[in-house]
Amino acid sequence: MKKSKVFYGWWIVLGAAIVLAVMGPASVAVANLFQLPVTEEFGISNSQFAISNSLVLGVGIFLSPIISKKLATGNFRLIYSIAVIVYALAYMGFGFAPNIYVFYLLSLLVGFGYTTTTIIPVSMLMNNWFVKKRGLALSLSLSGLGIGGVIFSQILTPLINNVGWRQTYLIYGVIMLVVTLPIVLFVFKPRPELMNLKAYGTEELNVSNKGDKEQTQAKRKQATGTKTGITPFFILLMLGAVLVGLVNNGGLGQFPPVLNSLHGATQGALIISIYSAVGIAGKIILGNINDRYGTVASTIYASVLLVLTYLVMIFAGNFVLAIIMAILFGLGNAIGTVSPPLITSAIYSADDFPKAYGYVQSGVQLGMTVGSLVAASIADFTGTYTVSWIFLAIASALVGLSWVAAYRTSQKHV
Repeated sequence: MKKSKVFYGWWIVLGAAIVLAVMGPASVAVANLFQLPVTEEFGISNSQFAISNSLVLGVGIFLSPIISKKLATGNFRLIYSIAVIVYALAYMGFGFAPNIYVFYLLSLLVGFGYTTTTIIPVSMLMNNWFVKKRGLALSLSLSGLGIGGVIFSQILTPLINNVGWRQTYLIYGVIMLVVTLPIVLFVFKPRPELMNLKAYGTEELNVSNKGDKEQTQAKRKQATGTKTGITPFFILLMLGAVLVGLVNNGGLGQFPPVLNSLHGATQGALIISIYSAVGIAGKIILGNINDRYGTVASTIYASVLLVLTYLVMIFAGNFVLAIIMAILFGLGNAIGTVSPPLITSAIYSADDFPKAYGYVQSGVQLGMTVGSLVAASIADFTGTYTVSWIFLAIASALVGLSWVAAYRTSQKHV
């Protein structure tokens, strides 16, 4: 087979970024754009609508290990394609829902689709296609989440206002099918071996920096094997996964109302847009740090940024400090999406990665599901968000400690 000048894995990266830009925001970044019109028509509270979002994320807690295993052992593209169709049809189903209870049922299907078409399969693709530059490939792919959030927030808002929320759900569902399904069917290849290729960097034996040394250790585990099971490093890995979901969604869920109350809707929206935009670059920066300096360095870097984020947030009544907080959060928050598959691949062999990462993503989903609720509940109980921010700063530090300890401990088993 004639070799292309561009390694095919980079086309996988481009396709993954597009898929995530379309599929990811629907269940997270833009989901609440529908809240006001839906609650008004159904005559329900905001919290009743929020149950739908919790169901979407909560599905991943239970299904992530199963889905990860099925994608690894079954027909990857067939499973992926079916999930895209289910996701899109269920999302369109929102537009026909007669009441909130049908919304809840559809949310379970949407949750299945979101879990099966976004971070898990993309992380598996990057792990299969890249040995060298894995962090960069993954971060470029995941940047699609932020880019899609920006694009669809601009598209959906006028659509909801002009054609209504029901038609907008239908339009978004059609976009999912038209854009994503061809990429899954014709661009994605589960493994490079299917194209008589090898993963990027496989043949490079001479390494020159710490990041590459970790990748070499990972290749050794192909033979020796760091098996999945209830080990000390697995427990530490899972603890960090739950905590990283908690600290990420604690901020994402509670920053908007707090910033709006401190600075008003206009300036609050500006601060939110800053950390959303910085977050796109933050993923790429974190992936590059992982490639150049290794898993330990990238984990410490991101967790320190999150600690600083929540400490600065205590003084966010000052607008300048609120801007600084937004920049720190945009850079550090990448740990929630980029780091889980990278720390997992640094610990486990390629064969064990799908099973281990399924559990890790389940932990992240659990933390995300309760993160915003925990932060809000602490504030309600204590009467101030200051305690919430201190709690999340401590939790951010524990993310770094637990994941670094998990990696160090795992090396004794290689």
